[in-house]
Parts: sequence; structure tokens; C-alpha cells
Amino acid sequence: MKILVVSEHFHPHGGAELSLWQLCRMLSRKGHQIQVITARRDEEPAYETKERIEIFRPFPTGNLVSRFIFAIRLHSYLKRWLPEKGIDVVYNLSYVQTVSATCAARRYGIPSVTLLGHFCGRKWFKLTSFPLALFNFLSEIMVIRLGKHNALVAQCQETAVRVSAHTKAEMAVIGNTLLEPVALNQVKAETDVIKVRRDLGIEDDELLLTHVGALIRTKNVYNLISTLAHWQHKYKLVLVGDGPERPRIEKSIQRLKLAGKVVLLGKKPHDETLSVIRSCDILLLSSICEQVPNVVLEALALDRPVIATRVGGVPDIKSPNLHLVDQLEEIVPLIESGVEVVEEGKIMEEYSLDRVAEQYERLFLRLAGSKMKEKRM
Repeated sequence: MKILVVSEHFHPHGGAELSLWQLCRMLSRKGHQIQVITARRDEEPAYETKERIEIFRPFPTGNLVSRFIFAIRLHSYLKRWLPEKGIDVVYNLSYVQTVSATCAARRYGIPSVTLLGHFCGRKWFKLTSFPLALFNFLSEIMVIRLGKHNALVAQCQETAVRVSAHTKAEMAVIGNTLLEPVALNQVKAETDVIKVRRDLGIEDDELLLTHVGALIRTKNVYNLISTLAHWQHKYKLVLVGDGPERPRIEKSIQRLKLAGKVVLLGKKPHDETLSVIRSCDILLLSSICEQVPNVVLEALALDRPVIATRVGGVPDIKSPNLHLVDQLEEIVPLIESGVEVVEEGKIMEEYSLDRVAEQYERLFLRLAGSKMKEKRM
């Protein structure tokens, strides 16, 4: 099967894009031919091959205007590109290029599948100014309605139910959270927890709280810091990740005089991030909007307790080490009441890369079946 993956961003950029890269690698190992069309950044080549995966970068992207231009140019590019490649199915990571990719695929009778990387809906109005929230809210609805998807993939049942009211496309629920047991078991066995904590400046009697993720409004890190600001317990909150909210967060740290309690590590390689998670006392997820966040599953797989807001598909994760809160103000009392760790291995099995790749493979093969049959005749 020849699969075209279309995404504005691709590995090593972005967060969900890491899962996308892992999925592409696994499908390639299963014998499928993977080609990727994505945006070009900095000095990246217009074309390269990584692990037998062909990556095309025809145009740049950036601010809102250039992203809009990218989407328009992509449609013309795909209309010329698709007839020559014999693609069986198009897999598209929403949202910027969704209409361009799905409409071009429909033009040539190629089935398309769109992954909803996020779906905030009315929650946008809690995240930004009214004009921008209205724009984002309407954009989500329009992309879902106007995209010529054969199938839409939601990562949790809650999103699937909400989206199904706005589309005639088939709805599939597949968690795009891909755990690699070998890598996680290696981190569990080889991480020098004492050294990691020492390098982070964690004292023996200090609690290490960790947040991992892009510093964007949906992650709600600004309010998390404010919630912990007046807690008298000895702790350090280590933030792994970067993003547009960083300047605002830095000003908040300075204003609240938390320079000794909040550490911004910036973006780190995946293996280093896993080592930090393995060494923490508790991983915190403060998000307003999520699907099924990979970092929560990774922390649980590394036998770390997680305190998370009750959003998206997070409540669907079954683990004794996952503790849910409705408000950030519940975090401190929960920690003070005692958060214990129970060893359990079901998370790695249920959310493994192999299992998720099989679900996608079945969906792609079913949708592409008639197209592939035509090619053989």
C-alpha cells in the first residue's frame, strides 16, 4: 500500500508530529511505502529520505498569512503531484492543509483520512480573545465540514461524539499515542534518578513536579504556576518544552518571585525528557483541552504518578497511578493527602506502537481496497 502523509509540520518539529513519525516508521516496517509532504523550515532540504520514508518539503510556513498561502499552494501542488505517484490513501494531520489535501485526494478518487490533532470547540473562548477564539472555533467547524474526508480519526470517544454532529464522514476512534516498550523499559532500567535530580538542582527533601509539553494556552501552564505560587511545601516545578507562552510564563515567575521554584528547561530530546519524567515525584497535566496526551501514558508506563485535569480522553485511561482533578486548586490538597505509586504494566500493552499501527493499517486497507484492486486490474 502506498500511503501519502500530509502535515504542515513533521518530525523533528512539533509534539503530535513525533507520534506521526513513529507511525510512519512502523507502517514502513510493515512493508508499506510512505511518502510525506510537509512544510520547509530554515535550511531543510526540499527532498530527503529517512529510514525509507520519502519526505517532500515544497513550501515554507510560518505566521498566519504564510500558513494560509501554504494551504493554497499545496492544493495546486497536489493536483500535479498525485496523478504521478499511484497513492492508495492520503492521511492528513489537521488543520491548516486539511481542505487542500482532502479535496485534491477526492479529485483523483483517492480515499483520505484526517486525524483531529485537537478539537477545542467552545473551549477556545477560554483560551484567547473573543475575535481569535471565534476565528478558531469557526475554522474547526469549517474544516471538518468542508474537508472531503472519507474518515475522521478522533483520539477519544468524547471528541468523536462532538464532531460526528458536523460531518458525514466515517468516525473512527484511534488513540494517536504511541508507546515504544523497548525505549521505555530501557529508560526505566538505565536512568540514574539521583544524578538527574542532582543535575536539576533538586534537594533531598524537595518534591520534583514535572510538566512536559508545548508552552501554549491550551496547556494552561501559566495558571498552574499561579496555583502553586503560595504553597509552602518545598518543591520545584520543572517545565520541559517551549512555545509562545514562554515570555508570559517568565514574567509570571518573576512577578511571583518563584525563580527558585520553577525551572524552564526548554525543549529536550525525547530520551532526556523520559529520564526527567522517570526521576520526578509527580507529573502534572493542567490542560484545558486535550485528546489522549502521550506524556501521561509515558509517565504511567514509567511508573510515575500523574495528576491531570479531567479533559478529553484522559478520564478514559485506566490506571491506579492516574489522579484526576476538575480544578487546578485541587492539586495541592491531593498531593498533601499522599499520592502513592502502584506498579502495573497494562498501559504499555494497551497503547503500544504495534497496536495503534495495526488499527491504522486496518482502516487504511479497508478504505483503499477498491483503489488498490483497480491498480492491479
